[in-house]
Amino acid sequence: MLDQVLDKELIELRYSDIYRELPKVTRYDAGYMVYHDGKKLISFSCNNYLGLIGHPLLKKSAIDAINLYGVGAGASRMVTGDNLLYYSLESKLAKLYDKEKALVFSSGYLTNIGIISALVNRHDMIISDKLVHSSIIDGIKLSQAKNYRFKHNDYLDCEYILKKYRNLHRRCLIIVEQVYSMDGDIAPTKQLKMLAEKYDAWLVIDCAHSFGLMMHCDADIYIGTLSKAVGVLGGYVCASEIVIKYIQNKARTFIYTTALPPMIIAAANSALDIIGESVIDIPIKLARFFCNNLDFPEPNSHIVPIIMKDVTTVLHAQKILKEEGFLVIAIRPPTSPTPRLRFVFNASHKLSDVKRLCKVLKQKEIV
Repeated sequence: MLDQVLDKELIELRYSDIYRELPKVTRYDAGYMVYHDGKKLISFSCNNYLGLIGHPLLKKSAIDAINLYGVGAGASRMVTGDNLLYYSLESKLAKLYDKEKALVFSSGYLTNIGIISALVNRHDMIISDKLVHSSIIDGIKLSQAKNYRFKHNDYLDCEYILKKYRNLHRRCLIIVEQVYSMDGDIAPTKQLKMLAEKYDAWLVIDCAHSFGLMMHCDADIYIGTLSKAVGVLGGYVCASEIVIKYIQNKARTFIYTTALPPMIIAAANSALDIIGESVIDIPIKLARFFCNNLDFPEPNSHIVPIIMKDVTTVLHAQKILKEEGFLVIAIRPPTSPTPRLRFVFNASHKLSDVKRLCKVLKQKEIV
């Protein structure tokens, strides 16, 4: 009976062209080269923004940690899964954001749902941009706080909500992404921080897609991931010492999950040493070349979407690009409300690859 019910829903997904299967993809050290169904492709869909996944120093650090600590943590950090490597990593993260403390979680998803549900509850309110990531949406739902969504990147709409509803609730979080993963545009963080101060709210900024690629903006709490620019796995939150102690005691996704393996923390430490406090601009430069070549508007970041009229069109474009040696995953609802090709530029890409990509897009009349 269960199979029959679920199979009916799967048929509906297939009919709507939004049924998903795992792509048979293997990536080796080159980072941006992948094997997809046995064919070697140049990927413009990977979040390895700074090309650190295959960096020799990260690999050596991970191997050294395996030899010293083994391959797993064995328990949560609150039991016996903690490690001195964590404190080094958290100190580096806090320094980068000019905050007192940081706390590392086992993934970016666990970070987002954990800190939101720890900080607010049914007595509180959350104002979020309409395009925030699913992990933020899930954290909001778990918190049971009243959620008000403002029009994408419209800080005036955010203020309208604050004026109307702020005095009805105890605490208030304003949550946005510095760079939005599907559109590549940038939140008006300066204006939002002013609103947070004016209406006694806390501004939370998700830096998952901006870390290492642009300067940090002003916020009360920063959240992010170690799986993109940093090239490994995990998530983090940076804030005042009091906030971090509170989250450490209240975030269920921190308390009740196994800690990351020491090899991951060791590699992340090395990645931060490489990144330092600098901003690496190769990805955004490649994105600008791409947009200029195709007569697109100047990009805001290293992520450039091309919106398609429907799901069938975007799947066909993905197929054509694969035949030409490129892996660009078609983004479909519900991941994004509008079908699109999402081009992600990273520090491993070569200008010659981007030139050929532009040529194919024009010749095949995809743009």
